[in-house]
Amino acid sequence: MNLLDRFPGADAKVLGTAAALKIAPPSSGLKSLSGLVSKCMPALLLHDVSVAGSCGNEDYPAMELLYNTDAYEYLLYPHFAAKGVYHPKFMRQLCFDDRGAPRRLVVLWNARFVSAC
Repeated sequence: MNLLDRFPGADAKVLGTAAALKIAPPSSGLKSLSGLVSKCMPALLLHDVSVAGSCGNEDYPAMELLYNTDAYEYLLYPHFAAKGVYHPKFMRQLCFDDRGAPRRLVVLWNARFVSAC
């Protein structure tokens, strides 16, 4: 699927592609609010992210919009810290470490900011 910087439309920029694993469940600590979060702030778990050629220095939007929320912060450790990865700020960091070596991560993406390839 295409990873977009906003809702699909004429102004949307394709930041890369990835394969979807599943819909990410919000934190169980939200209890009755989890349904509302799933409806208003849906997130996908992705793997095999490939960043579009000129988009390596673009911001990785899910860090601020999803991981830094009560709904999805529980995924920071298994996605990054457990693998010795500092929280990625840029798209290139989803595919490569600081030395340029390739890496594979499972990451979140806003489910509303995708389109079919």
